[in-house]
Amino acid sequence: MLIRKTSQKVIITRIIIIVLAVCIVGIGAYVGYRYVDQQMTIQREKQAEIDRIAAEKAAAEAAEAKRKEPVYINLPEAQPVRALVEDYSLPSSIWALISKTHPFAVDYVPPNLKIPAVITREDKSLDERSLRADIEQPIVDMFTAAEAAGHHLMIGSGYRSAALQKIYFDSLASSIGEALANQSIAIPGQSEHQTGLAADISSTSFGCYLDNCFAATGDGQWLADNSYLYGFILRYPEGKEIITGYQYESWHFRYVGVELATALHASGLTLDEAWPYLQTADATLRQNGTIELQP
Repeated sequence: MLIRKTSQKVIITRIIIIVLAVCIVGIGAYVGYRYVDQQMTIQREKQAEIDRIAAEKAAAEAAEAKRKEPVYINLPEAQPVRALVEDYSLPSSIWALISKTHPFAVDYVPPNLKIPAVITREDKSLDERSLRADIEQPIVDMFTAAEAAGHHLMIGSGYRSAALQKIYFDSLASSIGEALANQSIAIPGQSEHQTGLAADISSTSFGCYLDNCFAATGDGQWLADNSYLYGFILRYPEGKEIITGYQYESWHFRYVGVELATALHASGLTLDEAWPYLQTADATLRQNGTIELQP
């Protein structure tokens, strides 16, 4: 009997050991499975993060490439002009349309005015003899070329403050009325002179000074034919009065840069007529994120 009981105990012990072993193996297998599953989950998450970062980088690079992609303005009969990366709605832009329909802040003053190294009308104020400093070199180059061709030019009127513009306007309006005066003189906030980008140019002899007979002089003809080469346009040409809102002025020249001036010269368009093309380019630049909306 003792042997039989001993055998039963051994069997039970072995069974217990086997069960424990199975449990241990099962637990081990489960723990191993969970560990492997966790590691795989971690790897998947890491890969997902790597893929997300890569996708964001690719999107950012594509956006940057799009932002840097040049935008061109195609005026009729002219070579494409690469759009400037600036806000054309601001009076500081060399492409800004300043007119009766596109006014700007009356108190605007260009920050960088100076008297250019050309002949200016000395009985005018220092301000009125000035232009924006960044267009000094183009006007110096133009006057130098004109001199070499035998033409003697001077700036009769450059920058005008809002106060001075009002004096000029009120003076003429007092004699002919505001409506007629506004055909030849802009009110403050609508004058290109106030931007420092425009100049009334005349002969040093004062012949046909601020008179359309200037167009028939050698000086006036040279300017009309060559000013675009230096970035200037005849802003209020003959036959475009309804479009520009002002009478023909053979002496009023505005800086827009060589490329746009050349395109306007080739197309025969005024800045007003080219404005929709510029707006399209502006919208594309904004859409691409090249320039941001102003507050």
